[in-house]
Order: sequence, then structure tokens, then C-alpha cells
Amino acid sequence: MATVNPWKKFIGLLPGGVRAVGTVTAVNTASGTSTVELRNGVPITARGIGVAVGGKAFVVDGQITGPAPELPQYDIEV
Repeated sequence: MATVNPWKKFIGLLPGGVRAVGTVTAVNTASGTSTVELRNGVPITARGIGVAVGGKAFVVDGQITGPAPELPQYDIEV
């Protein structure tokens, strides 16, 4: 049954999945995976080898989708 709730319709338009940005710390070409350190310091293993070691990468649902720009990060405490 289709919903008439505008909020539910809006949420349905948004892409799903987990997205993150991190720094590639190692690339394993044999398995096609890379180790990515997230901004909070947690290392994860992601599928894909498209970003060189030391570069920033976009990670979507455990897969590297491409390089991320080198932008400054600010932590603001409220």
C-alpha cells in the first residue's frame, strides 16, 4: 500500500546505506581490498583498490567508490 505521508515519501527518495570518508592505509591487490582508517581512528577493510595509500576515499556499504577531496575537518563542541 502506498503512503500519503509526505515525510515517508521524502525519506524514500534518499539513498540508503552507510557512507564514510577515510584515509587509505594499505592496499591488497591480491584480494582487491583496502584498509581504510575512518575519521574516528577505526580501521575497516573495504572492497576496492581505486585509491592510493595516503589518499582519502569515499566508502559506501563497505566498498570504495572513489577518491575524496582533502578538506579541513572541524570539531565543534556545543
